[in-house]
Amino acid sequence: MTKTIRIRILWSLLAFLVVIIGLVLATPYLINTKVVKKQIAEQISDWMGLPVTVSGEPVVTVFPYLTVKLRDVEIASGLGGDEPPLVSTQTLRAEMYWLPLLLGNFEVRRFHLMQPNLELIKDKDGAFSWDLRKGSLFKTDDDSGRLTLSDVTLGNFRITGGVAHYQDRTTGEEERFSNVNMMFDWPSTEDLASINGSAIWRGEKVDLRAQSGKPMELFAGGLSPLSAKLSSPNFSVSFDGSAATISNFQFEGDFSFDTPALGALAQWLERPLPSDRDLGAASLSARANLIGASIALSDLDVKLDGNQINGVLQLDFRQERPMVQGTLASDDLDLGQFVRVPESIEDLMAYDLTKSKAAKVDFDIRISSSDLKLGSVNLGQAAASLMTRDNQVSFSIGEAYAYGGRLEATFNMRQKPDDPSIMICSLRAKANGVSAGGFTREMFGNEFLNGTALVEVDLQAEGTHVSDALADAHGSLSVVLTDGELQHFDMDVFETALQQEKGLDREKLHAGNARFDVLSVRGQVANQRLDVEGLRLTSGKRALLGAAQYGFATGELNFPGTLAIYKSSDPATHSTEPPEKEIPFLLRGSFDAPRISLRKVQDAVVPSDEEILAPGVPAEIAPSGDNAQAPQSDDSPIGGVALPLVLSDPETGLSIKNTSTQP
Repeated sequence: MTKTIRIRILWSLLAFLVVIIGLVLATPYLINTKVVKKQIAEQISDWMGLPVTVSGEPVVTVFPYLTVKLRDVEIASGLGGDEPPLVSTQTLRAEMYWLPLLLGNFEVRRFHLMQPNLELIKDKDGAFSWDLRKGSLFKTDDDSGRLTLSDVTLGNFRITGGVAHYQDRTTGEEERFSNVNMMFDWPSTEDLASINGSAIWRGEKVDLRAQSGKPMELFAGGLSPLSAKLSSPNFSVSFDGSAATISNFQFEGDFSFDTPALGALAQWLERPLPSDRDLGAASLSARANLIGASIALSDLDVKLDGNQINGVLQLDFRQERPMVQGTLASDDLDLGQFVRVPESIEDLMAYDLTKSKAAKVDFDIRISSSDLKLGSVNLGQAAASLMTRDNQVSFSIGEAYAYGGRLEATFNMRQKPDDPSIMICSLRAKANGVSAGGFTREMFGNEFLNGTALVEVDLQAEGTHVSDALADAHGSLSVVLTDGELQHFDMDVFETALQQEKGLDREKLHAGNARFDVLSVRGQVANQRLDVEGLRLTSGKRALLGAAQYGFATGELNFPGTLAIYKSSDPATHSTEPPEKEIPFLLRGSFDAPRISLRKVQDAVVPSDEEILAPGVPAEIAPSGDNAQAPQSDDSPIGGVALPLVLSDPETGLSIKNTSTQP
């Protein structure tokens, strides 16, 4: 190439560049801005199917892009003209292709809404302010009649510094999002669509990323790859799989969720957990299958505060009260971490049972664990279930191997039909082969009773609070313990006080323990009192027998019983052989301060307070030795001598006369 040709090419390029620059500089004067304003407004209105108004005059700039700025733009609400506009913004920037615009074609490459206000409203009839079904973005399929995406060219949409207000008029819920910054890239409906942005919600920044590989297929009822992630300092949730919109929105794929503090997340969401405990880090991963408002989670792996749970879970939000169903398993699980446990007896008594009516979720959960705990109660290997329906609650321990034995229990609570402020409760429980020592140690911090226990409880109650229910509790109770020991009750001291007719030394009584072969209690609970129909404590050759009453409110015990002494120490023979001696007694007072009442047979009077045995105060007894004159009793055994001992209650006048023989 010669020098002359090179110079001509250079001048040609320079001339072309000058023309282009000139056209660019002249563009604002060559474009009819009113036509551009009208065309952009009509294009947006055509896409969305909603009226668009532009009040301000457009401004055209050419650097860095050919941009048309529209002032005071409003997009009407899909609920009608009486509602606030769906979108209102002071500035809408439309970046356009330069050459097509000069030729009269309005091809917008990017829309940028600066500081817009968005009013997202759901009215009482279920209609939405963002309903775009009347626009050209959607069309009705001729074959199926379903609404699908149209094949249109879109572009890039950007929001900067926006504010969004969501309002659900059916529930009264409202949410506000500030500093909304969003980038939505969708060149055309057949291309990959992605969204990336953030907003401030409830004082925290929330980030969103989502992508659909085939959005056209997604809206047409086919499958499309879909992935999304929503995150903030309080939580992170993501899913990756395939989605479709055949009849309802459907998704199948991998789902994950994690939070550094579940309790803090619940407070931030204004959905406090039932437990007041500040639950810590939690994570969940599963294979999710979502159909409409129902989601099934399989291969579930949940970690929460050291608890790891596996299983399946079904969540159904189609009804007014959401339903949660599932079967879960765990090696070690403490349910006390997730249940509100009162900190004191006063708090427990004041607990409102009707709070179950305020529960917004129905549960049907079955749980199995190799080591199940409920607060301070260790249930060991157990299977349990929880079911709530409306105002009914049922908690059942179907099988638990704890404290060396087997436990079963069912607790039901339902609303009283004629008085919604009262709950009807029932408890049925059975324990077989359980270590009483391990149970009392964990429950009360003191192993005051041990042995192998068989317990059956059947109680019913009504009330608004726990205190009301306990006051109304009525039913049956049966306890049998074998090969055990009763702490703080010395059988030898007790027998000596009766045999030798001495005062009962309370300190000595509490200092010792009583080994027993069998301790059985059978009775009825009613009117805040336990009426023991039959009580038997067998310790070697001795047995305490009788009926008793214990007042839960007063803590008072009334036990008119008999100390029976047998020839054999085998308790199996006691039911067939008569005792060698029977010494009636009346044990009254509290467990910490028991008293025995005695009186003389020949006086036949109600004893005074001074005659009631107390520590260090002996009973008044008949003289012994050569001068003793023991009166005969008409009902004394033949050949025997009746002890001058009659037990009496100084308040009721109840007396039991000794009819035993003295060997």
